[in-house]
Amino acid sequence: MGALAAENVVYGREFSHILCDLDDCLYRIEVIPQSVAQNIKRYMVDKLGVPEAEVHELSRELYHGYGTTMCGLLTHGYQLDVDDWHAAVHDSLEYDKLLHEQPTTRQVLARCNLQKHLLTNADYRHAVKCLKRLGISDCFQDVFCYENVQELGQQAGIITAERPVLCKPSKHVYQLVMERIGATASNTIFIDDSPRNIAAAHELGIFTVLVSDSAQHVPGADLVVRHFDELPAVLPQLFAPVNTAAEPHADEVLAGVPIRVMAA
Repeated sequence: MGALAAENVVYGREFSHILCDLDDCLYRIEVIPQSVAQNIKRYMVDKLGVPEAEVHELSRELYHGYGTTMCGLLTHGYQLDVDDWHAAVHDSLEYDKLLHEQPTTRQVLARCNLQKHLLTNADYRHAVKCLKRLGISDCFQDVFCYENVQELGQQAGIITAERPVLCKPSKHVYQLVMERIGATASNTIFIDDSPRNIAAAHELGIFTVLVSDSAQHVPGADLVVRHFDELPAVLPQLFAPVNTAAEPHADEVLAGVPIRVMAA
C-alpha cells in the first residue's frame, strides 16, 4: 500500500471513489424541492388526468415506492413524455436567483483525494444548471444522471417493459455505475440525503454518509453529517490540508460539465 493509499484508509478500508448525490446533498434550498413537488402534482393533474383530490397521496406513494414519482407513473403504465416531464418539473425553477457559488463546497471537493462522481436521479439539464450555478461543474470526473443511467440499464438488459425506468434506490444503479467507473463496493463512499438510498447502498457493502439536518443515526448510514462541507471533519484521512488543496484543472475533466453519456 503506497503513501497516498494509506491516507485513504478509514475504518480499515481503503477508498478510491466517491459517489455523491446533488439536490439537498451538495446544496439545500428549501424552496426548490417544494417547487418541484408542486410542479409534479400540477403535471399529474393537467397532463395525466389525475384527480386533484388524489394527486397528493398518489405522488407520495409513487415516490416512496419507486424512488421517483416519474418512475412510479411509468411503471404503472401512465403515458408521459420524459423530456416534457423534466421540462415541466424543472424549467420554472429560478436557478439564477436561488443558487449561488459555494466556495467552501468547492474547496472540500478540491481537497478530497478520491475520484468524485455525481449520481443523481435528476435529468441532465437540471444537473448542468445546478453545478454551474454552484461553481463546481469541473469538480467531478463523471456525472451520472437520468439519461445515462437509463443507457446503462438498457445495455445491461435491466430496463424492460416491467421495469421501464431505473433510478436510486435500485441496487442496480449503484452496481452499474461502479462497474462503469471501475469501482467496487469495498472502495466506494456514497453520500446522499435520502435514508432509503443510503440503506440500499449500504446493503451492497458501500460505505455510506447521510446528509441530514437531524444528524441522528439512521439504519444503513455509517456516518451522518448535517452538511456536505462537514466531511473533512469526520473523514480527515480523505482530504488534503487546506493550504495544499489544488483546484481542479480543465484537462482533468471533460469539456463543460463532465458527463459521460454511453453510446448504445
